[in-house]
Amino acid sequence: PTELVARVRAALRRQEAPEPFVSGALAIDFDRRRVTVGGETIALTATEYELLRVLALDSGRVVTYDTLLRRVWNGRNGANANLVRIFVRNLRRKLGDDASGPTWIFNERGVGYRMAEPGRG
Repeated sequence: PTELVARVRAALRRQEAPEPFVSGALAIDFDRRRVTVGGETIALTATEYELLRVLALDSGRVVTYDTLLRRVWNGRNGANANLVRIFVRNLRRKLGDDASGPTWIFNERGVGYRMAEPGRG
């Protein structure tokens, strides 16, 4: 897309930004694209942030691998469920979320992932 289209999309996203997501020590400020755990800013790649954003906006519901691939990777060639798993593993590591006893990102085996609801976890 052209720079103008990208700027318009960014402006629309800012207007539509939902309330910050807070679940225990995890906070996501959608307006600022800022993620903190216990008050410390967590550096995420653009893809990691988008993955977390999609999960947070659908918190409490299972988001399938197909949905994540469509919404985060825009159906790019080569993107598959294994790629999603790798990004979730990296995201959990950065957030300090243990896969064996997760606080925020839960695996729904063979289906996808579910994010803890705000205020829980």
